[in-house]
Amino acid sequence: MTVLIVTLYLLATIDATLSGYSAAAGRSALIRKGPHYRRAMLRGFVLGQIAAAVSLSLVVAVMNAAPDRVAFRADLALVWMRMLHIYLPFALMILTAFAFRLIPSVDVRCLTSTLVFGPLAGIRPLVGIAGLAWGVWAAPRPEILAGGTVILILWLSLESMLGFPYRTRVGETAP
Repeated sequence: MTVLIVTLYLLATIDATLSGYSAAAGRSALIRKGPHYRRAMLRGFVLGQIAAAVSLSLVVAVMNAAPDRVAFRADLALVWMRMLHIYLPFALMILTAFAFRLIPSVDVRCLTSTLVFGPLAGIRPLVGIAGLAWGVWAAPRPEILAGGTVILILWLSLESMLGFPYRTRVGETAP
């Protein structure tokens, strides 16, 4: 179970960090965007750690409240394992695209942004829902579905929260 928790934590941390990148993408006219993206990714990482702590607290609270803790833990482990069937391939696609961005070519960076990051950012909520549904299908407990839904909403709202500094009112300029 510890391996599952650590794996999900690492995937969530990567997701939050890259949500910071996604929120900042296309928001700066700077020529050298490296520092801009690093700051955005750091904000994503930090907000992700807060979300991970809240998520873990919710899981621990529900686990402690379960009348049949041993069976609940077994069901939770099954759900998490099945969620990884969806989340790991998605994360691998994103990390592979980031590896291509190490090639010092503007054309390659533009292609990865247009052909990979744009569409994958668009289907990210669907991947989250699919992972949760696939996991809960194996152990359809109401408390797992409810807790998983709350945690998924928290994680899917990260990119919007991270994009807040880039939104401006009419007539104002972005920072």
